[in-house]
This record gives sequence, structure tokens and C-alpha cells, in this order.
Amino acid sequence: MKKLSFGLFIVMIFCLSVATFVEKFHGTDYVYAYIYSSWWFVAFWMLLVIAAFIYLLKKKVYKLKAVFMLHCSFAVILVGAFLTFTTGIRGNIHLRQGEPANSFIEEKAGEIQELPFVLVLDSFQIDYYAGTHAPADYLSKVHLMEDNETIHQVISMNNILSHNGYRFYQNSFDKDLRGTYLSVNYDHWGIPVTYGGYLLLALSMVWILFSHKSEFWNLLHHPLLKQVSILFLLFFFSEKLSASPSTIDKEEAKQFGTVQMLYNNRVCPVQTFARDFTLKVTGKAAYKEFSPEQVLAGWIFFPQKWQYEPMIKVKSEELQRLLGVKEKACFRDFFTSKKEYRLAAYWSQLHQGGKQSSLLKAITEVDEKVQLIVMLQQGTLISFFPCSQKGDIQWFSPISELPVNMTVNQKQFIRGVFTLLYETIEQGEHQKFSMLISKIKSYQQKEGGLSALSENKVKAELLYNRIDFSTLLYRINLTLGLLAFIFFFIKAVPKFFSLLLLCSFLFHSFGMFLRAYISGRFPMSNGYETMLFVAECIMLIALLFRHKFSFITAFGLLLSGFALLVASLGQMNPQITPLMPVLSSPWLSLHVSFIMVSYSLFGFMMLNGLTAILLSLFGKRRYNEKNSEQIERLAIISRLFLYPATFFLGIGIFIGAVWANVSWGRYWSWDPKEVWALITLMVYALAFHTTSLVIFRKAIFFHLFMIIAFCTVLMTYFGVNYFLGGMHSYAG
Repeated sequence: MKKLSFGLFIVMIFCLSVATFVEKFHGTDYVYAYIYSSWWFVAFWMLLVIAAFIYLLKKKVYKLKAVFMLHCSFAVILVGAFLTFTTGIRGNIHLRQGEPANSFIEEKAGEIQELPFVLVLDSFQIDYYAGTHAPADYLSKVHLMEDNETIHQVISMNNILSHNGYRFYQNSFDKDLRGTYLSVNYDHWGIPVTYGGYLLLALSMVWILFSHKSEFWNLLHHPLLKQVSILFLLFFFSEKLSASPSTIDKEEAKQFGTVQMLYNNRVCPVQTFARDFTLKVTGKAAYKEFSPEQVLAGWIFFPQKWQYEPMIKVKSEELQRLLGVKEKACFRDFFTSKKEYRLAAYWSQLHQGGKQSSLLKAITEVDEKVQLIVMLQQGTLISFFPCSQKGDIQWFSPISELPVNMTVNQKQFIRGVFTLLYETIEQGEHQKFSMLISKIKSYQQKEGGLSALSENKVKAELLYNRIDFSTLLYRINLTLGLLAFIFFFIKAVPKFFSLLLLCSFLFHSFGMFLRAYISGRFPMSNGYETMLFVAECIMLIALLFRHKFSFITAFGLLLSGFALLVASLGQMNPQITPLMPVLSSPWLSLHVSFIMVSYSLFGFMMLNGLTAILLSLFGKRRYNEKNSEQIERLAIISRLFLYPATFFLGIGIFIGAVWANVSWGRYWSWDPKEVWALITLMVYALAFHTTSLVIFRKAIFFHLFMIIAFCTVLMTYFGVNYFLGGMHSYAG
């Protein structure tokens, strides 16, 4: 029965992983029809549960009450899922303003289902973030009529209408804003049973962690857990800079950078846009001796000179040869003598051929940089001037079609202020330049209302932009961590280096605080921010455990350095953006926090494994008892971390399920990231079964398994985002 139980468990892991790739190549409908909603898939889960419980009873696991309750919780969750699958009803209802509706279209069969009440849309509206066109929420104001009773309610993202077991979720809307689409869910039995399973799971996990009779408690007091010391060293990198074309001086650039503008659907200082503009065009946050603000001002006020500056990065060697340019090309290189855009012809030829080649990708990438400069020259990006429009604040550029309610003086100021700025720059009138900048800022504060930033927020963002927290810290932490890792194999070193980890943690925390203050939310909405949070968790864990396992300081620095390095890569998005409406939920912070802490702990376990393997290889040449003891100690630490890491992952997954149910009425949708998170949970769960799977008692095998298992974490976090896609890709 043991072979059958674990065999089915491993086969299920394999099936789930294969299903995600089947979805990639054959589509979501295919994988739902032939795998997730098929009779054999349901039967497979049932067989797995039956086999597992027969084995649990045979092994008398019920004597270990907390462990038995943990296994029972998974069975209850699966029973709830089965009830949802067999008895739950999902569908969609389309409401037009003022038109009663008492039926909806069921999702599976496409049949019309009657509602025991009438639903009427009173109005639909989109709430925007102040001064932007970024949606903050979608609101359907409805009233429900039943038995001469009328109930009024607003349905929005993360705010549902629940009545007589039916739940309605905001889904979509008509373009004329006079109609709305709502998701309908009726799941009388599945949800309470599933939620009961989640509660049972949480209670059993807490019981295991705090019970003095548990294996976790025994590991925590194992005699082999001794302290080991480490050493750190610090170094920085620098670059040579050279001269470039004309622009405003640094003092004027600083003043220009404090002006506010609408960018990326939020109001921010010009400095933020200047930094992103320079980074996008050149690949770096600054250019030669010029600050980002000077680069931006140069392109605005001296485009005729900057168009000959070789600063546009062209990565593709094939495209370099095609254009006859080097790695850095100038703006003029992309146009013929007749001012024809050279990339357009190449892109058209490749696109018509239907080939998604690397050259086409390279052309698209460079085209984005060129078009960014073109839009800047046209003035469409410079939205500096707010104005109230029908109760909402909108920001306009000098070339925008200005509202009719603007005064003549306002329009003249908006149309002419950049010309005046250029004249002061040409004539070297620094005081007049400062005066015009002050006038723009005064205008913004007067007309911007709540959309304009406070002086403190501007200062905070300027400081945040000035300090490249992730780049600086990944260089420091990686350097310290690598050297500490080397010294770990050589000798003990002073403990005061833990102070450096604390300093790094506090510095990083300050950066996170600034980002949260600037954005007005907890920074965990995209791939860049979640990697920052992973680094935060890793350093915090290392600080908490450094007294018991002092060598963990080295691992904390190394892992946090890698996390920050990944955050700094070009694939990640460092921009601060407003939250999507569905992400404006307290469930987001809980969901991401638990999962990121678990990933951090898994990272420590992986590094423990690598260290143990290196010690083992080193010990073959110079074998001694100390190496063997150290390998065993590392295994005990990993076994210890396995409990909170796996439990946090489990809790994080099921908090995410509750959030999904609150937001769009489905607590599990078999999205690729959900599936791979489940695979990760199942893979690490195998390592707990040291009684049944004796091979896990061997330290070296356990370490190898921890290294291999970490690949599922990488697949869940990175692989799904970049290879499989799905609903969760917005966070990558």
C-alpha cells in the first residue's frame, strides 16, 4: 500500500506538470476538457485519497493527532473541490441600465438558468486614480427585487453581491458604460466544506509547530545545532565618464526634476520619467556625466544636437550590421536622407513573412526607443498641466486640446512656457529659469487638487530615485556573501559581521518604506517588487536565526544578493504603477507575504544543500569527522526550515484561493501558476515522510532533493511568467 500511495502521489505531480505544458500548446479549453474536468482526473484524485488513508490507518498515524489532522484537512479540501465540481453553478449575466433580468447563462452547458429574484442595473461607472486615466475600480450600482423587497448595492472588484446563495462579481462592461457583465456563482456545499478544510489545515500546522511532542520541536533542540562564524568584505564598481552635447546645468536640472507630470498613469516628479527615459534609451540610469534630468532636458530643448549623439543601445549584432551602426547608434541613424524611417521597411518585410525571428524582436525593441524619443519631440509625453474636467482632474501637455473652461491666460501659459524656458536657457538667465519653474509648480498645486503630490512625497520620490537601492545592495550583498561562503570552508571569523547584514537589512527596509510611501500601497504588485520583498524576507530570516546558526548570515547575504540581482535585471519592471483594481485587496499582502517567506526559506535550504555537496566532495580528498558532522548539521537545519517553509506555502496558496473566490468567484481555476504552486507543495511534502521513505534519512540524498526541489520554486516564480503565461502573469 505504501508503494501504491506514494506512486500515485508522484504520478499526480507528473500529470499536473505535464498539464501546464499541454495548456501552453493546445489552449485552456483543451486542457480543461481532457484533463482538469475529465472523469479520469477526478477518479485519480479519489484513488489517491483512498490509498493514502488506508496506508495512514495501517501505519496507525491517527495516534499522532496533529499529523493525522493535517492529512485529513487535505481530504476535506478535495471533498469540497469535488462538491464544487459536481454541484456548483457558474455563469454570466449581462445587465443593461434600467432593464430587469432574472436569468443568466450557465458556463458549462451554455443553458439559461433562472434566478429566484430580479436584478436591475442602475448605473455603471469607472473610478480613476486622481489625475490619471488608470482605473482604480469598476462599479456596478444595482438593486435586487424579491417578494416586494428591494436591496440596493454596489458591485465592484473585491466587493460582491451575495443573496440566497447566489454571488455576483464584477467582470466586464459595455463600451458605452450603460451595461455591465457580472459573473454568477452558486456553490452551496463546496465553499463551506473547502473553507473548513483550509481552517483545519491552518490549525494542524500551528499544532505541529508548537507541540513539544512534534518532530519539529525535536529538531529545534538537536545537539548538532552549533554556531559557525563568517567573514565579509565590501567593494564597489565605478565607470569612466566623458563629455556630451549641450543641455541645462545640474542646478537647473535639479529644479526641472522637481516639477510634477502625469506619467505611467500616475503623477510623479519629472525626475522619475527622466530616469526611466534614460534607462530605456541607453540601458543605464545616467548618460556620461549627465544626470537623467539633463538628458531629458537636452532632448526637449536641444534635439538638433542630441540626435547625433550615439546613445541608443542596439543589442543585436545582426541589426547592427543591417543598419551599419555600432552597439550605440544615434537617432539620425534610423532615418534616410529623405527622412524615411529605416526600421519600418525591415519590420514590414519580416512581419509579412510571418517569422517571429530574433531580428524582428530586436527591431521591435529598438523601435520602442526611437518612438519614445519621437513622442517626446512631439510633446505628447510632457503632461505637466492639470485642469478640472467635469469633477475629475486631467493633466495636459502643451500640444493637447485644452478644455474650453480654461481661461485665456491659462492657455497662453501652457502653450508658451516651454518656449520661455528655452529662451532663458539660451540667454543663460538662471534666475528667470528658476522663476518659470516655480510658476509651473504653483500652477500645478493650485489646479491639481488631490492629484498633485505633496512636497514631502516629491522629496521622498526624488530621494528614492537618487539611490538605486537594489543595484547597490545586490553588489554589496553578493560580494559579502560569496566571500563569507568561502571563509565558511576555511576558518571561523569575528561575529561582528552580522552587523553588516543588519545594516543592509535596514537600508533595504528604508528603500521599501520609501517605495510604499510613494505609491501609497504595500509594494508587492509586480515581479520587481516581489523580488524586493523576497530579499527583505531572506535578510530578516537570517537575522532572526543568526544567533543559533551564525553561518546563516553568509547565506542570507548571498541569497538576498541574488534576489536583488534578479530584481535589477532588464526583464523585471522597476516602475511604480497604480494597482490594478483586482489587486486592491488586503488579501494580496497576506497571500504574497506568506509565499515569499516560504520561497526565502526554500532558498536557504537549497543553499544548505549546495554547501553540503561541496563539503562532501571536499571531504573525499581530505575526509574528516568534522565534515561529516557539518553535513548532518546542515541537513538538520534544512529539515527544521522545511516545516515553516512548506506550511507558509500551503497557507499562502489557500489564502490566495480565498482571495480568488472573493474577487471572481472561483477559489481554484487550474491556472498554471496555481498548479505549479501546488506541485511545489507536493514535492516538498515528500521530504517529510522519513519513516515511510527511508532514503530521506540519508543527509546527502536529502540535500540533493532540496536542490532539485528548488527547481519547482523557480518554475513557479519565473518559468510560469516567461514560458506558460496565465492569469498570474501580471505579477511577474
